[in-house]
Amino acid sequence: MKKIKLLLPVFLLLIICGMTKTAEAQCGNLYIAGVIDGPLSGGTPKGIQFCASGAIADLSIYAVGSANNGGGTDGEEFTFPADALGAGDCVWLANESTNFEVYLGFAPCYTDGAASINGDDAIELFCSGAVVDVFGDINCDPNNGTGCETTPTWEHTDSWAVSNDAVASTTFAISEWTVAPINTLDGTASNAAASTPYPNAVSNCPMAPVDNCNTNIATFPANGN
Repeated sequence: MKKIKLLLPVFLLLIICGMTKTAEAQCGNLYIAGVIDGPLSGGTPKGIQFCASGAIADLSIYAVGSANNGGGTDGEEFTFPADALGAGDCVWLANESTNFEVYLGFAPCYTDGAASINGDDAIELFCSGAVVDVFGDINCDPNNGTGCETTPTWEHTDSWAVSNDAVASTTFAISEWTVAPINTLDGTASNAAASTPYPNAVSNCPMAPVDNCNTNIATFPANGN
């Protein structure tokens, strides 16, 4: 019995270390695939697309933050739930669902105020507390004339931007992105009707997990027969 008590903490430590290493190994498996700043009321839809380059068992190791108006990082503002993604799956985070669905034809997987961004706001993707991918310059407002703008610009007001390399990177390079001209989506009622629509407008929202334990308990006869 004494040996079992001594081995139990070691066993638990090995489990915790194994889980930590698994999480760290999956920190390069999600990247910012694109952003959209739509033409509907309130500048909607406002959304961020994330895609998985590898399997992710627990999406809650990832979080998102926006850097508004070149004001620098705001840290983690939205943490994903503990969903699972397969390689190639893409999910959307939007600031609301109604106009998002009207414009893109499907509902966002997640909604949160962290996606209330304009076309001049940068985005950070965190994994286990560290930045692993970034879109834009968190210390720059590309349309305020302060000299931090790039040519071509990453501003996507009433427009969109998508990743070309499908790889997470802590350094933003405009050459790795396709950014549609500002106001590209103006006057359009849907992405499908736009002359230059957001490409790869797909979503693979994770299915809600089935709780077999509770299901079995609920269907088990109360009298034991």
